[in-house]
Amino acid sequence: MADEGNGDNDGGTVTITDGFLAKFSGTTIKAFLDDVKTSLPVRELRAYADGTTPFLTGNNSGNFTAPGTLATTLKAYDDSVAKMLGTVVGQFETLIIDLQLADRYLNNALDDSLDYAQFMKLAGRTLNPGTK
Repeated sequence: MADEGNGDNDGGTVTITDGFLAKFSGTTIKAFLDDVKTSLPVRELRAYADGTTPFLTGNNSGNFTAPGTLATTLKAYDDSVAKMLGTVVGQFETLIIDLQLADRYLNNALDDSLDYAQFMKLAGRTLNPGTK
């Protein structure tokens, strides 16, 4: 459970216990990622990006002289967005692992919560990708 201290949102104490971390990482973040991975707009974007769905069907060059260039440019854009989504998903998957590690440490700890410094150390891989 997360407890926000006095509830005034004025920078009070936040306590995050092991039960909250396990639920948040295992259900809330995972459900968000599943939505991102399987939503219709994202699936369509990836289909345009990998070429399985052509962006432009038809090639009436008499009326539109550059459909190939437009389609190529949009495909590159879609590919770029799809790669960024992949990076975001990867970072969230790393966060899930970090939160599950925090949960494990909490379950093995004498007290019931991590302080800010301990939590930030655990979340460091997510906040600073590429570092250990």
